[in-house]
Amino acid sequence: MYRETIIIEGSVDGMRFSKPILLSYNPNQETVEEAIINFYNSQAATFDELAVQRGWGDCYWTFPSYSKVV
Repeated sequence: MYRETIIIEGSVDGMRFSKPILLSYNPNQETVEEAIINFYNSQAATFDELAVQRGWGDCYWTFPSYSKVV
């Protein structure tokens, strides 16, 4: 079981958003994209379809970038 933070970025009504979500998923049973869809309890077949359902425009998901402080 993996626990990862995923960042969803996009726009709603012309306003940009960046939303972190904490996913728990088994990579042997589902992909990250499927885990995101399940997180939102959606029946969408793809992340793009989920974005349309939720009203997100110009939307994508990514892993957070971690900066190393020296």
